[in-house]
Amino acid sequence: MARSIFFYTDSATFGGAEQALFMLIEALDRTAWEPTLLLDEAPGAPPLLSHMGDLDVTVRTVRPMPLGAAGAAAVPGFVRTLRAARPDVFHAHLSWPLAAKYALASAVLARVPATVATVQLFPGFELDRSNLWQLRALAAGVGRYVAVSRDIALRLVERMRWPAEKIDVVYNAVRLDRFASTETSALRAELTAGRERPVVLTVARLDEQKGHPVLIRAAAELPDAVFALAGEGPDRAALEAQAASLGLADRVVFLGHRTDVPELLAACDVFALPSLFEGSSLAVLEAMAAGRAVVSSAIGGTDELIADGENGLLVPPGDPTALAAALRRLLGDAGLRASLASGARARVARDFSPATMCERTTGIYEELLADA
Repeated sequence: MARSIFFYTDSATFGGAEQALFMLIEALDRTAWEPTLLLDEAPGAPPLLSHMGDLDVTVRTVRPMPLGAAGAAAVPGFVRTLRAARPDVFHAHLSWPLAAKYALASAVLARVPATVATVQLFPGFELDRSNLWQLRALAAGVGRYVAVSRDIALRLVERMRWPAEKIDVVYNAVRLDRFASTETSALRAELTAGRERPVVLTVARLDEQKGHPVLIRAAAELPDAVFALAGEGPDRAALEAQAASLGLADRVVFLGHRTDVPELLAACDVFALPSLFEGSSLAVLEAMAAGRAVVSSAIGGTDELIADGENGLLVPPGDPTALAAALRRLLGDAGLRASLASGARARVARDFSPATMCERTTGIYEELLADA
């Protein structure tokens, strides 16, 4: 008989963390596990529903549990829901350590046999003392935390003081079959306005974390290249103004939200992501899977995906000159691009498949259920 898993996310946006959750659900063996996805109620419908496609999972909506008194007030009702449903596993997916705090507390109070939380990102700022104490108390009841990189695991132990024996590392995954090479001449002509120019692609939310201002300053040092930025976010207007002020409006192209990322990757020459901090970047993994040479920041998490000089290039975060030099090196050396791209795709095939991610995650479930 299949054992039941309740997955929970309080996210209202669809990014790397949510893609990783959906990939895990898709990879589950349905003869062994029966998944249910819990989403916060929202006017009309939960935003993530529109991104699910044909994902085979039961969806239930629950009362939102935001930080603060309103979230705490929803805990008793959610505890009753969990006790009535009696799932074997409750697995929350956290975009940062404070996410799903009350949902996890409810699962602990409801005595779900296996309570798991995946932490996708560690914030670039310090949590206040009250939240730290609350999360440490919660960690005593949670069965296992899953960090998506060794760097996040280390931060959870050193800065959050969560017990190391409760933290496992399971990397995010990517499907190689989504990134088979396709004919992209028309798309490339669209990106370059029909001119013969190299294309540097970035796929990321337009947010301070992703380092777009650094990328735009690097673009100013590479006058022959087009920089295509796919994604939306709160910093778009400021980034467009920066590009215009540097005289780059014709070479820094803002593409907005795109659903054709595999095609964009096939159409570019190099992928760049100068993030200031990351967990385990799905955008980097997708570029590696697509067989593209990648330049990214030498930061925790990313340096676990990319071995500098073997399957990509790493540069110091926040350094536009170093970023420009790495991009110039790649754009001027087709042989190096091909070598790094081949190494990148091989690394993804070996270490970052959905089957591997699913096997390691369900192994955690089975271990906790055996203990219970």
